[in-house]
Amino acid sequence: MTQAPGNIGSPAQGDNSAAQRTWNATPVGSQRSIAEPGTLQYFQDLRAYRYGYETPFIPRFFRFGDMAGKSVLEVGVGNGIDAAEIAEAGARYTGIDVTARHLELTRRHFELRELPTPRLVCGDLLETDLGETFDIVYSFGVLHHIPREREYLGHLRGLLRPGGRLLLGLYGKYSLFNAYLCASWALRAPAGVTLDDWRSHVAELSPLGDPVTIRIRSRRDVVRMIKAAGLRVERYQKRGFTQGHLPVLGRFAAPDGPILNACGAIAGWYHLLDCRPDGGR
Repeated sequence: MTQAPGNIGSPAQGDNSAAQRTWNATPVGSQRSIAEPGTLQYFQDLRAYRYGYETPFIPRFFRFGDMAGKSVLEVGVGNGIDAAEIAEAGARYTGIDVTARHLELTRRHFELRELPTPRLVCGDLLETDLGETFDIVYSFGVLHHIPREREYLGHLRGLLRPGGRLLLGLYGKYSLFNAYLCASWALRAPAGVTLDDWRSHVAELSPLGDPVTIRIRSRRDVVRMIKAAGLRVERYQKRGFTQGHLPVLGRFAAPDGPILNACGAIAGWYHLLDCRPDGGR
């Protein structure tokens, strides 16, 4: 793992500290495998679950196959599942994350896949000089966990080269999973636990009383926020409806097929956005 130019020391604390505590202890998505984190089986299990069940639309919507020869920055690397796909497609990959454990696992995943050593940066993007701009900035399931997300969006715009793309996946307010989070909070949460605390506990596996920042917005609010940062949305889809969301019948539906995608367009958990800087940049 390498530090970016001008970045000294460990990841910033404060706003990011709850996320660091949660994901250093339990890497995001690690519950999808019973294998030891960092083993080949662990990464294979997470990859199969991500692209074969939960979010099979990711490589297609974000067009990983078109990233060959592009410089790509990923904000929030997780276990490096998407990172490895992007690098294998031929992109020049850089990843930044505030969670040291995520960066360690991503580096290990690249080693096991025999991919070129990635540039991995440990730090808060707003406090880190990466020393370059990028053709593509990609961030799936991350921005809604950042307390200063509006400031981040403006910063991300500044990291794009002329004609560059910002690719985002964000939680959706009008979704079946959010409805479940609200209902389960009303029925099962201990007294005094806030809805945001409960959402973080269920969705992110954070301990009660120490929630990760979590913001869940409508499409209108998301687009308004993106426009305010000087970006325009060129492509949009709503997705994130799994076989398990359809009792009995769901197992007969293809994970990335027309039935679940149609359901996802109505009640999916994710806003998918392909954005470019506004104003002809």
